[in-house]
Amino acid sequence: MERDASIIQLCQQGHRAGFSRLVEAYQERVYRTAYAFVQHREDAQDLTQEVFLRTVRAIDSLDAGRPLWPWLRRVTTNLALSHLKRRRGHLSLDDLPEAALLVAHGTEPAWTMLDLERALADLPPLWRMALVLRHQEGLAYEEIARMLDLPVGTVKTYLFRARRALRARLETEGVE
Repeated sequence: MERDASIIQLCQQGHRAGFSRLVEAYQERVYRTAYAFVQHREDAQDLTQEVFLRTVRAIDSLDAGRPLWPWLRRVTTNLALSHLKRRRGHLSLDDLPEAALLVAHGTEPAWTMLDLERALADLPPLWRMALVLRHQEGLAYEEIARMLDLPVGTVKTYLFRARRALRARLETEGVE
């Protein structure tokens, strides 16, 4: 929290060091979140850049007393939703990142990250987004519903179906 306040204040005062710290502190997290939604390296990189551009444009309206990550997560989610709507859900598995997204809980998963990445990529985008927001970001159903502009019941349904689809896919591939 203290780090965020320092970053925001430096940025608001026009110091380049503030922007450098902002990117350093959150670039990886923004990228992983964007990638979890769009499943394409270059698109996630573009979205990450756009998140930081929007952050710089809005820096004067940010409250130094509030944490940055919830705001950045919301911007990332909104940009990813807009991107997916433009692309109509066309996703590529050609350029998987080296560090794969771990959505499932557990200390020693029996599946590989590549298995999970492929299974996630096959989910409908809103199911995948709900799953990532719930299990990677730890958001409550109500928060996910607000972020995705969906009723809470729909979020629960998407999560149920996404988990079932992931489980079926991993079982079909012989992953326990």
